[in-house]
Formats: sequence, C-alpha cells, structure tokens
Amino acid sequence: MTASERWTCRVCWKSNHPAEPVCWKCRSPRDVADTEVERHRAAIRARAERPEAIPDIVVALPVVVYRGYARAWQRGGLGAFAIPLLLGFGGVTDIGWLLVTGGLAAGLVAGGFVAAEAADGMRDREPWAFVAGLVLSVVGAIGSVMAFETFAPSLLPSTAVRWGSLIVFGGAGLAAAAGLVLMAVRRVDEA
Repeated sequence: MTASERWTCRVCWKSNHPAEPVCWKCRSPRDVADTEVERHRAAIRARAERPEAIPDIVVALPVVVYRGYARAWQRGGLGAFAIPLLLGFGGVTDIGWLLVTGGLAAGLVAGGFVAAEAADGMRDREPWAFVAGLVLSVVGAIGSVMAFETFAPSLLPSTAVRWGSLIVFGGAGLAAAAGLVLMAVRRVDEA
C-alpha cells in the first residue's frame, strides 16, 4: 500500500486506510457531501467542548494500576505454568496438585487479560470497565489472602497479608469505584 492509495478525510484532514469506509479519527463517512462537511465539523467541536465525564487524573490512576496488574498476572501465570510441568516431570503422581497449580496459572493469565481490557476500557471512560476493575480488586484481595494462607501459611503473619492485600487491592478498588461514581453523577447531570 502506498500513500497515494490512502484517502484523506475532508472533515478532519486525517489520512485513512483505503478499505475503511469511515475516518478513524472523526468517524465521518468517506464520501461525505460538501454540504455535510461543516455539520460534521460542528459536531466534532461540540464534542470537544463537552466536559469529560471523569477528570483525567481519576482515569489515569486506575489505568496505570490495572495495566500493572495485567502485566504482573499474565507474566506470573505464564511462569506458574512451569510448576505443574516440573511436578509432572519430577514424578509427582498426585493429579490434584497438578490441577490446582495449573488452574492457578490459567486464572492468573485470564485475570491479566481481563485487567488489560479493563484498563483500555477505563481510558475510553466506559462504565463496564470500572465495574470490572472493582470486581478484579475484590477478587484479587481475596485471592491473595487465600493464596498466602494455602501455599505459604508461615511465610508472613496473616494480619500483615490481610493489611497488605487491603492496601494494594483496596486502593485500586477505590479508584475504580470513584470513577464509576463520577460517571453516574455525570449521567444524572446530563439527564
């Protein structure tokens, strides 16, 4: 594909892929009529002047936190897949431990993908993403306490594990809940 094959939007002047029927930036149709160009530009200006439902700082904090969760859970899950393999190659015949560690690894990877999608949804200020973030925080806090109590009960005092989980996951949950409340308040104001 060459630059000459691309088409330029007449509303926002952005270059677009030849197969796209609408502009990637302003979502205007490819063959917009001359009379409609100014109407589309006015709609874009009105959208830009409208205040955001959630301030940027309220979005930025949970996005960074949930992206961090996504990376940590995905990498931790991929690393945890080595444990059942090592147990199997080492001659462990108890299928229960193989299933538990494999399930833990699969859960971490799946949770990582959900956290990544929630972070992307929060950037776009989508309500479902803040609800998913809140659920992930609750599940993460409970899961971390249960994992320490199950796999390493004497490593740290149980009170320290509970407080640590509350601080780490509770802060992210509060950020997601604040975003959700601000979105709800904004919708009430717009109605």
